[in-house]
Amino acid sequence: MATTCQFERKLGNVGKTLARAKREAAKFGSVFEGDEAAGHYRLRTPLGSVIGTYTVESSVCRFDVEKKPRVVPRALIERVFDEFMGWGDPDERWSE
Repeated sequence: MATTCQFERKLGNVGKTLARAKREAAKFGSVFEGDEAAGHYRLRTPLGSVIGTYTVESSVCRFDVEKKPRVVPRALIERVFDEFMGWGDPDERWSE
């Protein structure tokens, strides 16, 4: 699958953040699987699934979105990921 968009976030505690993502995904019937190096996700939305992969290098997580509903902009996907992963403070995160 081709990447439709990508963004990065700096992680504090990689293991803790990914564990939270897995728990949140399960609550909503979505999938977030992988380890502290790489993985994949399929997040359900009312408009369709957001599907992609992630890789972690030096506590920076890169999300490659491979499939998303056409009407959902990248900014909305980033905002949902920020909430989903527990990044509430905009000063503690950054994007490309």
